[in-house]
Amino acid sequence: MGYAAIGLAFLGFAVGMLFRLKMLLLITALVLLVSVFLSFVSCFTFPDAVLIIMVAQTTLQTSYFLGLVVRVIFIATHRMRPAL
Repeated sequence: MGYAAIGLAFLGFAVGMLFRLKMLLLITALVLLVSVFLSFVSCFTFPDAVLIIMVAQTTLQTSYFLGLVVRVIFIATHRMRPAL
């Protein structure tokens, strides 16, 4: 599970750096479907399945936000300044 969380964090960061909100919505829906499927296949109880789904979504969206912040900082520091 630790590797999956790290993978989700890298995925969210990369999506935040490269894409806009529409791609996040697509990735979020895919992560939801995969986490629901894996929760049922692994025979988790309902509270455990809900917790796994929430942690996966939170990890993805938090790292997406960090990717957006890094992208904005990068763009702001590399903007062309007018020459005097």
